[in-house]
Amino acid sequence: MTRPEFEAMLQSLARGWAEKDYEKVASFYAEDVRYLDPTRYSFASRAELLEFFRGEDSEESTVWHNVVFDEERQLGAAEYTYQGTHRYHGTVWIQLRGNLIALWREYQHVSHLEWEEFWAGTVRN
Repeated sequence: MTRPEFEAMLQSLARGWAEKDYEKVASFYAEDVRYLDPTRYSFASRAELLEFFRGEDSEESTVWHNVVFDEERQLGAAEYTYQGTHRYHGTVWIQLRGNLIALWREYQHVSHLEWEEFWAGTVRN
């Protein structure tokens, strides 16, 4: 996969989630995909992932902010804002096998803040 194809795939995923076309979204993942947030959940198949996606009742939107892709390694990363039941700001690491996602590892935080405010780092402990 090339960088433009990777970016197009991310946009297709965002549209699929927004349209709740989870079958289309799931088709981008390998049958034996590993999809996880290491501190919250882990799925080991496309079928499990499809059920996870179907569990969202709210309207969904995904905005990709920064995308990098290493064509030689077929490894990409992206920062994003996802809005569903909650708003999340995070980053995802994506390993491809063929043209399918074999590994999706995301790290995200729930926040009411907009992207710019969140990443400005103005919140103090």
